[in-house]
Amino acid sequence: MKKISRRSFIPIVGTAILGASCLSSTSLNTINSIASPIILPKRLNKGGVIGVSAPAGGIKNTQELTDFEMILSELGYKTKFSKNCTKKYGYFSGTDEERASDFMDLIEDKEVKAIFFLRGGWGCARILPFLDFEKIKRHPKIIMGFSDITTLLNAITVKTGLVTFHGPGGNSSWNNYSIKYIQDLLEHGKAVKYKNVLSDAPIITYQSGVTSGELYGGNLSVICSLIGTDFLPDWENKILFLEDVGEEPYRIDRMLTQLQQVGVFEKIKGLILGNFRKCIAEEPDRSFTLEEVFEQHFSNVPFPVFYGAQIGHTKNKFTVPIGLEIEMNADVGGFELKKTGVM
Repeated sequence: MKKISRRSFIPIVGTAILGASCLSSTSLNTINSIASPIILPKRLNKGGVIGVSAPAGGIKNTQELTDFEMILSELGYKTKFSKNCTKKYGYFSGTDEERASDFMDLIEDKEVKAIFFLRGGWGCARILPFLDFEKIKRHPKIIMGFSDITTLLNAITVKTGLVTFHGPGGNSSWNNYSIKYIQDLLEHGKAVKYKNVLSDAPIITYQSGVTSGELYGGNLSVICSLIGTDFLPDWENKILFLEDVGEEPYRIDRMLTQLQQVGVFEKIKGLILGNFRKCIAEEPDRSFTLEEVFEQHFSNVPFPVFYGAQIGHTKNKFTVPIGLEIEMNADVGGFELKKTGVM
């Protein structure tokens, strides 16, 4: 694994940080954030039934269902698709009520041991008012996805205490690298250690150090869209992880500025930057690079920061738990769980 010090980048001095307005603080849901202990779901067993729904974007064709069912079957699981998986409603797979109902049906289905998702896109935030968080808490299951599913993962952990998992969806690459993390974490219940082993994912350390805290985060755009709601945690002593895709450096800059201005960076103990795929400028000669934006934001923060973790829209993907304590080491670009994420 190649490690690149932040000092290898040209410092950007005197750059003004642009302001960004925050979203409304009106809550989308009347249930208060949790004060209860963390809940661990039961581990996956071969032969178990995995429920699959599409709470955000609709699928392009039904072959996506067939392909995902085959992947899960080869891994030793049975599959149960929610009733609206193949429906198309604009850019969604159904109305807000239909998509929420699909998810809640899988939560209450005693046969279903885990819930995965076909894809991200956009739409999970719109179903939050229709979810029954008390039922989710009473029926704790493995819930795994990423991208727009960031909304569901963080909201469920915040509202119920249930540990959720940021990992592949149905349209992800299910290669051996990614599958091993799923199996180690969800089947074998290991206290997983995460460290890049591939040369195409160099680590850039912006602030050195070792720290511990509960892990929350996901897609940067989605996290920023939830600011002002009660679906994000109190960031005090948390470790935040972020990733994104298809966002130009100025947009990444704008979103990081928003997090800074609402005080997130005053509270967290550490920051893990995952994969930021296709986050390049349309006009490079009139833009900072992504690395320069990170340098501007994180060259003087008082907590460890590293960039390059295999999290997000990348072929080789970590599966990480939301709500569990981890220890991160920015000097080596790795982190590890303090305990197992499943029972």
